[in-house]
Amino acid sequence: MDKANMTKNNNRRVSFRIYEQVNLFYKKIDENRLTEPYPAFDNVLNDFLLPTEVSQNPTPRPDKDLPEDMQFNEDDSLNVNISASGMAFTCDDAFKEGDYLVIRLLLLSSLASIVAYCKVVYCKTTNPYETHHPYLVGAHFVSLKDQDQELLSKHVDKKKMQQTVVKGFILAAVLTVIAMPDVVFGLLFELLHHLLELFLEFCHLAFEFIEINLDKLIEHLFETDLHQTQVIVFYIIASFVFYGLYRLFRAVPPFCRRCKKNTVAYWSRKKASLLFYWREQSLFNKIKLVAIGVAAITGYIFFGM
Repeated sequence: MDKANMTKNNNRRVSFRIYEQVNLFYKKIDENRLTEPYPAFDNVLNDFLLPTEVSQNPTPRPDKDLPEDMQFNEDDSLNVNISASGMAFTCDDAFKEGDYLVIRLLLLSSLASIVAYCKVVYCKTTNPYETHHPYLVGAHFVSLKDQDQELLSKHVDKKKMQQTVVKGFILAAVLTVIAMPDVVFGLLFELLHHLLELFLEFCHLAFEFIEINLDKLIEHLFETDLHQTQVIVFYIIASFVFYGLYRLFRAVPPFCRRCKKNTVAYWSRKKASLLFYWREQSLFNKIKLVAIGVAAITGYIFFGM
């Protein structure tokens, strides 16, 4: 197993970090468990397993049949900040700096499971109005199996490449908008107008197709005249339209609530990240960042517009 040293570098963000959706299980342990002879790592994990499961599954799992002090705490589907050397996650438990945890991560994007010892670097409250997962914990990987370390490094590198490509496209789009705003917005409005015309034309053709086929079907089944056929088809189509509107009305509010929740969570996470980054900067770096921003805005106002 690899032994990570916290004293080598005090910068917790030396490794590239990603936000990843995971299932997280964690358990506080004593520091002396780290110095136990081989196979100490597996011994700690086996302590939290049912006897019949030890030989079948070498990784910990929460189970409601276990005693309370022998259970892992579970946080499902968390969006954690993780790197090859550590992670940050929200939870319901308050820890102290220097506490040790044994954790299991299930990466939902790849269904890969990783188990590690962690040392708590910090534990602070998040939003004071937040009642769900009120604590933010930063932990450094102290001991990680070689295969898990390799798996985690590959996963982070893959996500890093994907983020680099996405950010490259976003940066190119932003620079294009800044350099040629009139051309970009003109092309965008023309594209949206063209797509709207295509959508309306498709809806009209679909309606005509459905109406013609319903007319033929009603006439064939009930041997009705033209007026009776049109009345029956009208009420059939109206029924489907009202049902579709009803389903849309039922689906829109939950969708809006989910969008609002995700937007607030994203904004809160980004705001906290930016505030943390700003607090970590020296006075000189803060002045430099402000000066660069003012110069960029001034240059764009005077020369780009």
